[in-house]
Amino acid sequence: MVRGQPNSELEIEGTDAACSYIPGQTSRMTYRLAYHLSEARYEHLLALGWRRFGRTLFRPNCRLCAACQSLRVVIPEFSPSKNQRRVLRKNSNVTLQIVRPSVTREHLQLYHDYHLDMHHRRNWNFRQVTPDEYADSFLDGEFSFSREFQYRSEGRLIGLGLVDVTAKAMSSVYFFHSPEWRDAALGTFSVLKEIEDGHQHGRRWLYMGYYIRECGSMNYKNRFGPHEILQSYVSDDELPDWKRMAPDESRE
Repeated sequence: MVRGQPNSELEIEGTDAACSYIPGQTSRMTYRLAYHLSEARYEHLLALGWRRFGRTLFRPNCRLCAACQSLRVVIPEFSPSKNQRRVLRKNSNVTLQIVRPSVTREHLQLYHDYHLDMHHRRNWNFRQVTPDEYADSFLDGEFSFSREFQYRSEGRLIGLGLVDVTAKAMSSVYFFHSPEWRDAALGTFSVLKEIEDGHQHGRRWLYMGYYIRECGSMNYKNRFGPHEILQSYVSDDELPDWKRMAPDESRE
């Protein structure tokens, strides 16, 4: 089914597919295509649980499962755990530069290194992507709030985060890093630096995508607190219900 939406958004209902996170479960997504969004419109969509990759927005619409829940960190109230402070110290020599997104040979090499490593570690599908395919996935569309967080060590690109940044909110779109830096917990470090940037600029929320309690690879998300969980996915003209969650007991 295809429906028109505000700001020339085109909504498309997906079909059932095997769930990537819960064995034996099926998943279904709703998609919206948009080549331009204002900051205010995008903040509204984030609050409703929508995610963005390039020109494609999406959120779960599973018929028999509600395990995927949107999670956002309350930036002004965030306090790093003991373990998170250790991660910051471990990466104290890593530099961060925030720029507009692009695609270069350096980007693609890091992207391929990361995904090949995940192919061996977690059996992710792997294939080489072209510059056009990378741009189509992450850069397509006119979005003034799109940013690239580049992490470097001695000038070398070791991590890259695609982050949407508005006046009030941030959204962690995607992050990948050099396999050689796995032990440095660059994923955790990148979230901490995003929160730090949000705090410096007076933003309220960091949207971290979807959280599934039973999925081990997503458990790191509830270690950033305080955070809130979206209780259900409602229509554009309804108010979203975000619930404050107690800190994860595993936080050190």
